[in-house]
Amino acid sequence: MKNGRIVLCGNLDLISPMLIGSGKDDLCDRDVLLDSDGRAFIPATSFMGVLSRLINDGSHNDYLGLSSKDNKLLNQSYLICDDLFPTQTSSPCVIRDGIRIDKATGVVGKNAKFDYQVVEPGLNFDFRLEFVVNSASRENEAKEIVAKCLSVFDNALYVGGKRSSGFGKLIARDLHLYEYDFDTTAGLAAYLIRSSSEDKLENYQPGKLPNTQFMIEADFHIPHSLIVRSYPQNAFGPDASHIQSAGKYVLPATSLRGALRARAQRIMNTIWDPADEVQDFLDSIFGNAKTSGKHYSIPSSLQVDELAIDHVEGEVQNRVCIDRFTGGTIEGALFDSMPVFPKDNDSANISGLNLCLHDPLPSQKGLLLLLLKDLYTGDLAIGGEKNIGRGTLLGLKAGITDEEHEPLSFSSIEEMASQQRLRSYMDALLQKSDLDAIRTRLAIFRLTGE
Repeated sequence: MKNGRIVLCGNLDLISPMLIGSGKDDLCDRDVLLDSDGRAFIPATSFMGVLSRLINDGSHNDYLGLSSKDNKLLNQSYLICDDLFPTQTSSPCVIRDGIRIDKATGVVGKNAKFDYQVVEPGLNFDFRLEFVVNSASRENEAKEIVAKCLSVFDNALYVGGKRSSGFGKLIARDLHLYEYDFDTTAGLAAYLIRSSSEDKLENYQPGKLPNTQFMIEADFHIPHSLIVRSYPQNAFGPDASHIQSAGKYVLPATSLRGALRARAQRIMNTIWDPADEVQDFLDSIFGNAKTSGKHYSIPSSLQVDELAIDHVEGEVQNRVCIDRFTGGTIEGALFDSMPVFPKDNDSANISGLNLCLHDPLPSQKGLLLLLLKDLYTGDLAIGGEKNIGRGTLLGLKAGITDEEHEPLSFSSIEEMASQQRLRSYMDALLQKSDLDAIRTRLAIFRLTGE
């Protein structure tokens, strides 16, 4: 085929909340993007930005388009994609609350309360990718990129904001692939009327993408109670209740990431100095957005997903505020909250909690293992009201996928500590063996700042 189109189409199921901002703040600090009918959609710019980053290692710049401001010849992309619209007639949106914790005090910072709108999971989006072919060489390159796209769609794809906190998780299904040869009348007519020709998907094998990940997956039991506050719209409901998404109790990745970063700061302050080296190391994992002086953003290399909480029930608890001087109840200080409690003492309430490091270094793996240890043993609490014992987790089992190594699984921290390979990551952390490599990575983002 010297002239024609290769079309890859299918459906994308939204598994987690999605945040693609509209730039407006009519309803909250950050509203989601909606079409003229009030439905949430995925702009092709957001979708293609993520897809291009995953499939292009620099060898397909000519096909996917050049956007350099140098004196190089610019060309338009040969890959065409439209905006992705949902198949449903309505898109449920909710407003979530967020806070920023002061590192020094461990409580909410001054003027650090904000809110943002998200699209609830459960939507389904149609997508269509067209690969332009105008020569034999273009056909070969298009087929290589199609194979890489199929490999990307074999896994979860994240779009929009807060991707490192699990937002915008999409799973592809019902993929179809068609080839239209414009040198034949039948092929051109089939393309123009969007007729489904013979499905060629079986003729393509997913391409191989670099698998540089260090992934921990663990199951936890909630021994006591847990609350990540949300504030019900019902005036007769409790003052605060545990957050829900699509009618299910969830552990938001934003809360988990916040707790992990705060604990990582304490760990690194204990074993490393000076402070600038500690900050560089943490930025290489959790990311950072510098807004004073020279502005630049460092993306997070740690991916955390939002998870449903199973086998729990909410229970309202009434509480009072005690006057410290008199020891009596302060007048008008009655309040209530509705945390979640486990229904039994054995079930896994949080299954498949996932911590994934992209392009990891040995010392970064070592810190993630220390964070897992604190979570697993109940030393690191999640959510609110930690001062009265809420938010601790009890690890049941965990598995580690470590790039090209054999996967590991264990049910106790002692089993994990006995693995020599994992102990070598701890040694790398203590010896600062990757500090130069980390600073080289960060320099790229700092140089491109404004």
